[in-house]
Amino acid sequence: MNLELVERAIADFTPDGPDAPGLAVGIYSGGRALFTAARGVATVEFGVPIDARTRFDIASASKQFTAACVLMLAEEGKLSLDDDVRKHVPELSLEREVTIAQCLHHTGGLPEWYALQAITGVPFQVLSEERLMKILSRIRRTTFEPGTAFSYSNTGYVLAAVVVRRVTGKSLAEFAAERVFGPLGMDDTVYRDDASAPLPRMAFGYAAGPVRADTEEGAVGDGGLVTSVSQLAPWFGFLSDGRVLGTRLRDALLERGVLADGTVLCYAKGIFYSKVGELDAFGHTGGMQGYVSNLLYLPGPDLGVAVLTNQSALDPVGLSRRLALELTGRQERVVRKKIPAPVVGHWYHEATDAPITLTEAGEGRVVIVPQEIEFIPGADGRWYGVGNAASIWLAVEDGDLVMGNTRRDEPPMIFTPCSAPGEDRAPDGAWLSDEYDVLAVIKDGRFTMGLTMELDTEPAPAGAWRAGPFTLRLDAGGDLTISGEGFRRMRLIAQPEGTKPVGIPPGLV
Repeated sequence: MNLELVERAIADFTPDGPDAPGLAVGIYSGGRALFTAARGVATVEFGVPIDARTRFDIASASKQFTAACVLMLAEEGKLSLDDDVRKHVPELSLEREVTIAQCLHHTGGLPEWYALQAITGVPFQVLSEERLMKILSRIRRTTFEPGTAFSYSNTGYVLAAVVVRRVTGKSLAEFAAERVFGPLGMDDTVYRDDASAPLPRMAFGYAAGPVRADTEEGAVGDGGLVTSVSQLAPWFGFLSDGRVLGTRLRDALLERGVLADGTVLCYAKGIFYSKVGELDAFGHTGGMQGYVSNLLYLPGPDLGVAVLTNQSALDPVGLSRRLALELTGRQERVVRKKIPAPVVGHWYHEATDAPITLTEAGEGRVVIVPQEIEFIPGADGRWYGVGNAASIWLAVEDGDLVMGNTRRDEPPMIFTPCSAPGEDRAPDGAWLSDEYDVLAVIKDGRFTMGLTMELDTEPAPAGAWRAGPFTLRLDAGGDLTISGEGFRRMRLIAQPEGTKPVGIPPGLV
């Protein structure tokens, strides 16, 4: 191992100095840690340095561990992946069958619970599993026919944790400690389902600034796993050959999802497939308030890389990929083409009801509105994002805008040209969600919904309006649809003039 290259790569990704929030890195092979490194501090307030035993919340990288717990129960015949999730969680109001497998593959069409939290206004501070289920139990409509599409949704993994509890009588934290972490010797790895409980050697989370950005969320399954780079070697050993927990479990975990039309997904169960150079790889990133992580494994050279951070401005995905390339002697392959065609204009993605605008940003750059992501032309004929968005690419093909991600082996999104934003502001009115019993109101261009949402609206392309991250649209009958990250065209029914806004419905908190 060329430690000089590794140290240089780590230094390039931690530019803020030794007194800033930082990261821990682990390199693994053969079920052993070959190298660990740490930079920065776990707590800015007390100057506690990060080391290999510092624990971080790894957010969505937790999903592979949750899936492993569910698969253990399936192996033992205590549930079937083909079970309708309502069999184990009967209080769900879903009008369609969604299977446990679809929850794990993100193919159930379940609306993203983060969006539902924003819509209802239930604060993160009270979002235990029990309280979150009061929201999720109201879901009636999926965003598409289950099994026909892929849409990443944390909701399915929260329900997976609930299924574990209902089947075993133990919380996911208890079951995983007993059946996964204990046998693997990962005794310092836990699901943090009680955010009020202090955890030794736990890094505080920070946003850029640095600004404290910890969460008090207590629902787990979609995230919530706390671990350190000193703990992860046995897990990479299991991903390599199924040691300790069994090859059947490993193979089931790595089995890709398949849609009803036969399309094979890049997603298995809590694991994305990708490429590092020409080498096959799989893993999962994670991000939440103050923490970003990436677990990456290359089965060919039996190489694992973990990057855990307590600074949301850092890029663990970029660092882990660079380390994997350096350690395997590879380089990203670039096919040189002509300067990419202009991508400025207005574009619409029908499946998600998402309009975007690309404008010139000077110095040869373009920027996506409203996300404010900058892109620069690449040598391969595409446009590439800047900074943390470096893996996102854009291209114009046959008159359409194509958006892809070099780190995920999944079909790109196809945006078609659409009309420019109109001049009329969003119309005044009130609309009620009959699923969540929450009223949305537009008054003088201001959009309010639930307890806390209050956003300015502005005209958007394709005949819509934009309110923060949400797309608002009126149908011919006057009803309002809302789309956002992880949910599509949620319908709200028009209400009589003068209807007053309401906060959180009784029973949701």
